Amino acid sequence: MTTENLEKLADDELHAVIGRAHEVLNARDLKRKDKAREDARAKMEEAHAILIRAGLTPQELGPKRKPAKGRSGKTSPKAPAYHGGHQYRHPSNPALVWKAKGKKPQWLAALEAEGKTAVEVANA
Repeated sequence: MTTENLEKLADDELHAVIGRAHEVLNARDLKRKDKAREDARAKMEEAHAILIRAGLTPQELGPKRKPAKGRSGKTSPKAPAYHGGHQYRHPSNPALVWKAKGKKPQWLAALEAEGKTAVEVANA
């Protein structure tokens, strides 16, 4: 169907064409998904047979647990939890205080990089 033919159709005919087009697209999508499922099942059966021939189980194939990654994508120990409404100070410089609102100050990030934590001093 060409664009010129579409322009000649009445509104109700256009709605019918649109409805039929959606039906055709949905049918094609289901057919693609069914084919993908069949292909995946066949490949999984083939992989299972390879494992059995090698004397392995599917559980032995699974990944080993990796350390958690932080926002930067680097593996690191879990950062200490700070709670809003509390005040924290530097352990050796009491003038450096953070009220646990907003972004952590540079002194706290540097302290954590050394593997240390801030001292909780009070609830705000």
